[in-house]
Amino acid sequence: MRFTENDILLPVEVAGVRFRNPFYVASGPTTMTIEQLIRIEQTGWGGASLKLSFDPPPYINRHPRYGFWADQHILSFTTERRMVFDDTRRLLEEARRRTTSIVLFSNFTYAGNDGIEGWVRMAQGFESAGAHVNEINMCCPNMSYNVELSAGSSRTGPQTGASLGQQLDLVRAIVAAIKQETRIPLFVKLTPEGGRIAQVAKACYEAGADAVGTTANRLAIHHLDLDHPTKSPIRLQEEVSIQCMSSSWVHPLGLRDVYEIRKLNGPDVRITGTGGVSDWRTAAEMFLCGANLIGICAETLISGFGFLPKLVAELKQWMDAHELDSLAAITSLVPPALKAAPEVTLYPGHAHLKMQNLAAPCVYECPASVPAQAYVSKIAEGEFEEAFQILSTAGPLMSICADVCPHPCEEACTRGQKDEAVRIRDLKRFLVQKADAEGWTEKTSAAKPNGRSVAVIGAGPSGLTAAYLLAQVGYRVKVFEASSQAGGMLRWALPAFRCPSPLLENEISLIQSAGVTFEFNRVLGRDLHLEELRNQFDAVYVAIGAQSGARLGIKGDDAVGVVPAVTFLRSLASGERPPVGDRVAVIGGGFTAIDAARSARRLGAREVFILYRRTKEEMPASREEIEEAEEEGVRIMYLVSPVEIVTSAGQVTSIRMRNQVLGGTDGSGRRRPEPVEGAEFELRIDTVITALGQQVDLSNEPGLKSTSKRTVAVDEAGFTGLQRVYAGGDATVGTGTVIGAIAAARNAAAAIDRGLSGAAATLKPVAAKARIDIESVLRRHGSEARKWRKPLWLTPTEERIAGFEPFRAVLSEEEAVEEAKRCLRCGCGEGCMICHDICKMFAYHKEGTAVVLDEQQCVACGMCAWRCPNGNIEMVRAEGAPI
Repeated sequence: MRFTENDILLPVEVAGVRFRNPFYVASGPTTMTIEQLIRIEQTGWGGASLKLSFDPPPYINRHPRYGFWADQHILSFTTERRMVFDDTRRLLEEARRRTTSIVLFSNFTYAGNDGIEGWVRMAQGFESAGAHVNEINMCCPNMSYNVELSAGSSRTGPQTGASLGQQLDLVRAIVAAIKQETRIPLFVKLTPEGGRIAQVAKACYEAGADAVGTTANRLAIHHLDLDHPTKSPIRLQEEVSIQCMSSSWVHPLGLRDVYEIRKLNGPDVRITGTGGVSDWRTAAEMFLCGANLIGICAETLISGFGFLPKLVAELKQWMDAHELDSLAAITSLVPPALKAAPEVTLYPGHAHLKMQNLAAPCVYECPASVPAQAYVSKIAEGEFEEAFQILSTAGPLMSICADVCPHPCEEACTRGQKDEAVRIRDLKRFLVQKADAEGWTEKTSAAKPNGRSVAVIGAGPSGLTAAYLLAQVGYRVKVFEASSQAGGMLRWALPAFRCPSPLLENEISLIQSAGVTFEFNRVLGRDLHLEELRNQFDAVYVAIGAQSGARLGIKGDDAVGVVPAVTFLRSLASGERPPVGDRVAVIGGGFTAIDAARSARRLGAREVFILYRRTKEEMPASREEIEEAEEEGVRIMYLVSPVEIVTSAGQVTSIRMRNQVLGGTDGSGRRRPEPVEGAEFELRIDTVITALGQQVDLSNEPGLKSTSKRTVAVDEAGFTGLQRVYAGGDATVGTGTVIGAIAAARNAAAAIDRGLSGAAATLKPVAAKARIDIESVLRRHGSEARKWRKPLWLTPTEERIAGFEPFRAVLSEEEAVEEAKRCLRCGCGEGCMICHDICKMFAYHKEGTAVVLDEQQCVACGMCAWRCPNGNIEMVRAEGAPI
């Protein structure tokens, strides 16, 4: 970082010594060479306390072995290289010649047999060598105290470091003697080991010490290798040992040490604080708790010296923002304000969920809010039947969705921002097949008949869903279907390789078992009329779908060989094999177009073209469906539109196309295709299949209002404006998805229930949701390794296009569990449930897959607010006096 002298200026004066800023490199392995001291000055520090010096040489004096655990910010060492008296004197002399802006501390321990005289002799020697400050070391916990702990006896001779620093009378005598025999300021560095640091500091101040400080290092045993517990986790060290721990983890303990010294000894003494300071925030905390100077050692090992200018600049910004003129103004703020537990003020209150439906992206993007996170998390735990029951709460047709849904849940999956989305749809398929193999059925309690009835017109996905939901809560439901069998577009428009007929038959049986009855070959506007149904039933749900295909509107679109995709697919579903010839063109870019093209390949067409007027990015079909079609030999031509169907004797022979370019956006939000005049070509074709979307036929039922798109006009709840008549599914949106039709049915069924049963209504619409902050989830999981999803086996292409059999493998139990474990569980409710699981008062409860809070049962401890990964819980202060 480039900085000027002014950037690092935050001057303080202690014991008559002026520091350009209150930060010094504390005694340690980064203050033992002249090169280090020069770099310390160059990088803006206020001072440096030289490496601990011994006289005579110390009994532990080996180059250190460090361990650093970045995830916990723990720095450890087990041995240390010290300096001897004469070497330190020479270093001080050279440092005084080659530096001008930093305050130089000696840091020393006398370990010989001369007692106090030895301490005084060292202090005088360092004073004469040029030290600005003498700092006596009564703290080093890696010396005699370490040996006493680990070996059970002392091998040191005279006690030093932490052992000596706990003997008040001796420390007092040493300080007093040095102060009497030297003229420069005397600092004392104390140990936190053994306690009583404030009392020892008091003795030092009484004996004349100019400043007293701490080392926040703690002796500890940590990070044992559980496979080899007697071996050291530190590189190039054989045996396990007690380690000297430092860095960020010890910061709160360092604050306490400084606070205790300040609290006992008052506002006028000077304190050097150390312990886990690495940035302006931790520095500000240390000052607030009472420090006048701050020593930093561990962070210089971790990050080098260069972070200091940024620290000072940001600390000054904080001080300016809070109108703090000097550091002296803050060193006594916290100690007098800090209260003991019996004295603190507590306010009554409770936790509060900020957003009741804070959802993971998979749930948020699903039109029907299928609880993907909930059942995926249960699969990850091996609780398969419970996962199936959770899936079943989303309504019927989940087995169909497991095969045909375009899975917007996967498209939105947070995991996909890190590596690859969780295979949510394939996990759903696993559950469906597991339930079928095990004979699991949805666990529901049959509601008593409520005496009310509902007519459902249309047995497609939306009509079937509404019928099932209403029957479950006690309504008598009859479904009127225009064709001879139930299923709608599920039966007639989806080829068998996408939606095997046994799945549909099982779902229809489930719906019938709920009490739903069917009448077939009943067409709205011909055999049925809304006015009659309103007289016979308490409510009507119109789900007639969009059955008629849109025409091309160009010359030749009525020729033999031009067929709407819905007609083509329906003939396949009826067991026919319509002839398609060698070359087939499918016009359109949605799911129906893809299904028609892939079906044509299975009927023997050698070349199949999808002709689409926009680019691949605008295609409504999913990327997965497009890629599978291309694997099967379907060729997609983009930015083309038909101009004319060329015929011979009324039979298609070719199709004339015009190239397109994309212009401005249209009403759909996509860029509008515009023709390129003169850029035309002709494609020889035997069959043209048109997949331009389906239309709703309302010509025989004028009671229903239509939109500009010729769909049934409804509000958000599906209400048509005609009393007690609701509508949903493709009838209201044109060509939609199965999951969209299910969502519309859930909303309409809830509205019907509310309208007929009032306060006794039990059905709920699709809940309004808020989406979690994806970036915060990614930050939480940023350190985790990527884990790619397992490739799913597909039938080889040549075998696949030889028939209409399903071609996608089902995950095994082991694969399903492994895949489900990739879920980041980023939303609230089932799959997270941290608040529910930790609440000691059991104030959180599950409702379905959501978590709800009984605020009356909450005692406002606040743990849930701290633990909530999405920050969705706040603590609310209640009215009333403090408690």
